[in-house]
Amino acid sequence: MRIKTRYLLLLIPLILACSNRNTPQAVSEDFIYNYYQRADQAAALQLSHGLAAEKLKDEIARVSEVRTPGQQMDEMPNIEYEPTGKKEEATHVLFNYRLTIKIHDTTTHTRNVVINTEQIDGKWKVVNFDEY
Repeated sequence: MRIKTRYLLLLIPLILACSNRNTPQAVSEDFIYNYYQRADQAAALQLSHGLAAEKLKDEIARVSEVRTPGQQMDEMPNIEYEPTGKKEEATHVLFNYRLTIKIHDTTTHTRNVVINTEQIDGKWKVVNFDEY
């Protein structure tokens, strides 16, 4: 029984990797995972286009003095997100999220994030993002 559980745990990431991630919601959530939860601007850049890509390239240039691209931070805060709204149009979908950021389980901050996605050449991309 223990061996079957191990194979099942290995199978789950494979199934998720094969699922369709070319949807506005999947791209938006992948962006949040990479940019906010992992602080990996280079991975978030792969999901971006237009103004969002420009913002990320500028940020990558600014942080390159203190860390190399793809380098993870030593201590990451715990960041959770929940969707708070969505506005859909034919080729654009705008998502609103509330981020809860916990540092050392003692300090908690919240941020509202807006992510605008657009279908470009058959692929959904994040074209802008902002927080307040």
